[in-house]
Amino acid sequence: MKSMCLLALLTLSAGDAAAAELPEALKPCLAMRRDSERLACFDRAAAAIEAGQADAAVTSPESLFGSNAEVAQSSGKSDSKRDELKQISGSAAYTRRTDEGMIVLTLDNGQVWRQQDANVTLTIEPGDPVTVVRASMGTFRITDKRGRSARFKRLR
Repeated sequence: MKSMCLLALLTLSAGDAAAAELPEALKPCLAMRRDSERLACFDRAAAAIEAGQADAAVTSPESLFGSNAEVAQSSGKSDSKRDELKQISGSAAYTRRTDEGMIVLTLDNGQVWRQQDANVTLTIEPGDPVTVVRASMGTFRITDKRGRSARFKRLR
């Protein structure tokens, strides 16, 4: 019995020591619920650690919103928010249409989103307020000023 208590105490203290040695760049990633966003966070943190910037600024939930394997890595500032974001807001900095008529939208925070629904014609112009909302099954929706919405995928 005494040896079991000692073993449990050693295991707990080893776990505390391991947690204390976790680089700061990795800590915000632990609380992220979405696999793609958590993986993107760990990838960015690992790249910073490999580059010798172990205490580099970590990414924020806003910068990782909508991330997937195709989103290019970029650095961002950290904040104390740990809850999963349901939406982000900003304004349209730049818009263009693809040959298929889809909108490619650049937000004022630098994120780039591409429309996925070919059957929906949105009206979004530079300067318009934009809210990207997390929808079902890993999709994201943007609604234009007329109230029409379409699915979007984050490119950068």
